[in-house]
Amino acid sequence: MELTVETLIEELGLELACGHESATAHVRWVHSTELPDPTPWLRGGELLLTTGMQLTDATAQRELIARLADHDIAGLGFGTGFAHKRLPAALVSAARKRAFPVFEVPYEMPFIAIAERAFAQLVNERYEMLQRNMAGDVLAEALTGHLYPEELEARLRPFGIGGHVAVLAFSLSDPGAAASTLERALARERVHSLVAIRGGLLCALIDASERDPIALARVLRVELAARFGEVRAAASRAAPTHSLRLSFHEARCALEAARLADGRSPEVASYRDLGAFQLLLSLQDDDALTSYCRGVLGPVEQGEGDYGEELLRSLDAFIEHNGHWEKAANALYCHRHTLRYRVRRVEQLTGRDFSRARDRIEFWLALRGRELTR
Repeated sequence: MELTVETLIEELGLELACGHESATAHVRWVHSTELPDPTPWLRGGELLLTTGMQLTDATAQRELIARLADHDIAGLGFGTGFAHKRLPAALVSAARKRAFPVFEVPYEMPFIAIAERAFAQLVNERYEMLQRNMAGDVLAEALTGHLYPEELEARLRPFGIGGHVAVLAFSLSDPGAAASTLERALARERVHSLVAIRGGLLCALIDASERDPIALARVLRVELAARFGEVRAAASRAAPTHSLRLSFHEARCALEAARLADGRSPEVASYRDLGAFQLLLSLQDDDALTSYCRGVLGPVEQGEGDYGEELLRSLDAFIEHNGHWEKAANALYCHRHTLRYRVRRVEQLTGRDFSRARDRIEFWLALRGRELTR
């Protein structure tokens, strides 16, 4: 579970005086101070603890809140029973105007108790991150297709994944923040799994010996959406473990096909929704697919060297956004004139015209196919 002001004070049995709407921001560290302006020594994201020894007047209290809010501090725990019997009204009023989290720390609760609880949670976060990185490495290696079936099974065995596997893929705004929620949900469902982030998607490799992947993905999507907003989901069919690479691409392509269906797809996309992607998947690991991709993309990859990758990335965004220059440029964090130049350069290198649907479709298929052959 991610450490936030909200989760921390809930564990401590304390209550927010204000700033509930901002109390879900991640707490990076906990620090105590009595300085009227500690911000020169803070990086942002800290939870600050103070007894307010030097905050003897309303002006100093309001100024502190303004400095902390401007510096992206996560929140303020104010110790009472020292210089102040209760939370100063001016401080709370200023914090309420800035939606800045403030809570009272009673005299009976030492700051060290708060710090210890927070640090324990942060250590758990780091451990979970390390585990997820290891899971990501296993997934990345498995998707190369270079492991023998026995090797692949050995890599997945520590995660409780046996002879049959399925891949669930979720698309949401912040997959990293949702990973721990997905892990807990899978554990509650008693499903052995490996959770990792791949290609901007939150993925779960599950032991598919007893569970229907589509039904499970439906349950998990609802839980993720309740906390993280809009979530799109897809599931592969259960398949032998040595087919993991194909299972991953099946789920990912189903998700992409559903995105292109303009809301006409089911709640959880599957192989039934693949459409044209089925052609690409049927050619996976076949020389024909590699040959096709090279034939379409080769002039750009060979003609521009390293810059060719940037050109193809830009073209991909342009096609994915249906030729909308402004939206594609925003997705690439570049100016639309820069994007126009890149797309025109691809047209020059290939002799294509991307105002024609046929050329856009051929390049879209080649770009997707190239992902499958890597």
